Amino acid sequence: MPDGRSHVEEGLFHGHIMHAPIGHEGFGYDPIFQPLGMTISSAQMSPEEKDAISHRGKALRSIAPHVIQMLRSLG
Repeated sequence: MPDGRSHVEEGLFHGHIMHAPIGHEGFGYDPIFQPLGMTISSAQMSPEEKDAISHRGKALRSIAPHVIQMLRSLG
């Protein structure tokens, strides 16, 4: 923040580690990560589907109002 303060948000992506990699989308652990309640790996999801439920998407949606408020306060 311009005044030196920090603001932190957190996003959680619950799921299970699969026995074998499946899928070609995403990166990192996506081929072996099965989101909770899903029957596919993260690597089988479209980027839009994954962003809707991923920890990064949740954290970004959570912090967005704070960033907007900060930008508005700058005039």
